[in-house]
Amino acid sequence: MADNQQIDILIKRLSERIGTPEDEIRTAVGKSSYGKLLNKLPSDKAKQMEEILGDEDKAKEFLNSPQAKAIMKRIMG
Repeated sequence: MADNQQIDILIKRLSERIGTPEDEIRTAVGKSSYGKLLNKLPSDKAKQMEEILGDEDKAKEFLNSPQAKAIMKRIMG
């Protein structure tokens, strides 16, 4: 249950940060349709995220990195 709470907090903060409604983020994540969300990022960052999200091994490596963990911890409080 804690995972769902953390996801809710992450989605809420992401929504506030990029100015996109929470339900739109949930829909994009549920459908693995990140394009609309990535369009909110600078093009170089969007390209990096597309590469990471398109490769399961890269995504796992990214999410397990100390930097990503620190960001998640800071976002989730």
